Amino acid sequence: MELRLVSDDGNVLHIEMVGAKAQPELPAAFAPLEALLGSEGYRRRTMLNMDETRFIDSSGLSWLVDCHKRFIQGGGKLVLHSVRSPIMDLFTMMRLEMVLNLAEDESAARKLLTGEGS
Repeated sequence: MELRLVSDDGNVLHIEMVGAKAQPELPAAFAPLEALLGSEGYRRRTMLNMDETRFIDSSGLSWLVDCHKRFIQGGGKLVLHSVRSPIMDLFTMMRLEMVLNLAEDESAARKLLTGEGS
């Protein structure tokens, strides 16, 4: 899995996740968002584009929930967008749509983060 910073307009960070999030790829202590944004990144309003993510396992689900929690604790907000159907089905089966902030696309994610879509 790779995370890339797409844009930072000073108000909203836009990150994309490329590849699968699977346990063998990353040691448990590695925090890829923190490596990309620093520990202060959890204070920001951030959208994570998951369009290029085709697979996620239980460690990936755990990582997303942990990231969500860290953003709440840090005073920021994380919105996942452009989630492919198989992964969205998994989120629904695990009832994660009740926990995670999900948006259909980038525009909807930006609205959630800026308060326009509340």
